[in-house]
Amino acid sequence: MLKIRFFSLQYKFMIFSLLIVLIPLILVSGFSYFKSTSVIEEKVSLSNFKTVQQIAENIDFFFNDMSNSALSLWQNKEFMKYFAFPRDEVARSRNHLLSAQNALNRFAVFHTNIYSIYVKGMNGLEFDSASSTNTIGIPLQKQLFLLRGEGQFIADEVTQYDRSRLKVISYIKVLKDIDNISSDLAIIKINVQEQEISDIYKDKLLSGNSEFFIIDEHKRIISSLDQSRVGTTLDDKYDDPRLYLDDNGYFKATLNGNPFIETYYSLSRPGWKLVNLVPMNELSSDARMIRNVTLYAVLSSFALCLLMIILFSHKVLSPLNRIRKSMRTLEKENFNVNIPIKGNDEIALIGTSFNRMSKRLGELINEVYAVQIKQKEAELKALQAQINPHFLYNTLDTIYWMCRMEKAFESSNLVQALSKLFRLSLNSGNELTTVDNEIEHLKSYITIQEKRFEDRIRFDIQVSPDTRSCQAVKLVLQPLVENAIQHGIEKKGTKGTVRIRIYRKDNQLVYRISDDGAGAEEAELVSLLHKVEHDNRGFGIKNVNDRIQLNFGQSFGLDFQTAPGNGMTVIVRQPFILGG
Repeated sequence: MLKIRFFSLQYKFMIFSLLIVLIPLILVSGFSYFKSTSVIEEKVSLSNFKTVQQIAENIDFFFNDMSNSALSLWQNKEFMKYFAFPRDEVARSRNHLLSAQNALNRFAVFHTNIYSIYVKGMNGLEFDSASSTNTIGIPLQKQLFLLRGEGQFIADEVTQYDRSRLKVISYIKVLKDIDNISSDLAIIKINVQEQEISDIYKDKLLSGNSEFFIIDEHKRIISSLDQSRVGTTLDDKYDDPRLYLDDNGYFKATLNGNPFIETYYSLSRPGWKLVNLVPMNELSSDARMIRNVTLYAVLSSFALCLLMIILFSHKVLSPLNRIRKSMRTLEKENFNVNIPIKGNDEIALIGTSFNRMSKRLGELINEVYAVQIKQKEAELKALQAQINPHFLYNTLDTIYWMCRMEKAFESSNLVQALSKLFRLSLNSGNELTTVDNEIEHLKSYITIQEKRFEDRIRFDIQVSPDTRSCQAVKLVLQPLVENAIQHGIEKKGTKGTVRIRIYRKDNQLVYRISDDGAGAEEAELVSLLHKVEHDNRGFGIKNVNDRIQLNFGQSFGLDFQTAPGNGMTVIVRQPFILGG
């Protein structure tokens, strides 16, 4: 068979369109691109620099507020007097510590942006407003004393009361005696969560791929939206020498092969810089210049291409219109739609796939309808099975008590067994029951059959104890035992035995019902699972199998082991589910 060569619709379109459009578009778009790119880059870069400048000023304002807070506490005589007490007096009384803490807490209430304030007095008073643990090393203390009352900002970590670590930006300075500047009274450390700083620039991100972070004089990242990067050294790919040429500025960089605008601005803390990175392609959304320049090219090209497009669409794209109309027919649930296939391009492949999809949808819809009808039939039969036993149970209960009053005890026992049989079949309208209830239901049925057959049929029931509370579909054992009596032992015409074994195998609950009756062909029994004969034979077996599979799926249900004249064994498999 000759194989038809595939000729792509894309190639057809390119042949007819590119010859007309390519030359003018290259000239016009090339000129527009080089002209507008430099303009847009400079405009957007400058706008972004102003945004970064504003953010840096906000951060500096935040830092100034921290230093002003330290200054306010230093000028608060009520607070500072506790650090002027002698060390031995502080050691004798805890009132000084509590009073100083209260004064500090009253101040902290009105400064919600401050996480905690730590004070270490030279007279032994030491406390933190948030009960955090702060560490000020000896080298840092020496450095502070050399500053002679000037403060400095540091990136630090504190240990919270729950022993977790929290990254903070701290302002730390030595508090001197306001009446004796040469006397050092305490070291104050004002802590602000690093997140308070990152929140300032969090909402200023221009895109999902842009970044903000703050680095210190040692190129360590002290603030970032990515908390895992805080405290790490600046990655080499961001560490451009141009970042340190001036205090403020911006430049174009390439990261991972993509162009970025890298903007930086120095903060009030010497050596600290706010750095911003934005992809160039996301900064270039304002492309009015390109749009205006290319608009003339598009209009000019449109006039030339219009005639060719009309001819081309009529010849090649009209089959798409036929597919669209067929899809509307398919939306109206008419699955007998078939598109005539012509040609050897993508549209032909789409039409072929559409025809296959339409046919498969029809098959699936029919399968769904069949399953729904089958489920409704099973629900109707279950409803009928619940209504009839309910009426009979009430009637038999009345007959039972009449027999007891007439002293017909043997009859009353049979009536009681039959009444219990119907009562258990109700099962409060539930399809699932327990193995214990199934056994009790079966024993009521056996009581009646033993009276009927006397010693011609013997029943042997063995139940594994771990299965008694297992969930199971109701009314499974009785129909299968009845089938063993009616079509096995009775048909053979001799005495017989029906054995019932219930046990667990792996994750399955297994019923095994065996008889030594006439037996049957296994193929004949399997056919009854799919079709009930005209005399209603096989209804019980099919009903049991259908109800199990409706509840647990096609992998469960009935199997048979049989041979004519040698008895039959029915094996029922259900999932092993405790807690019935």
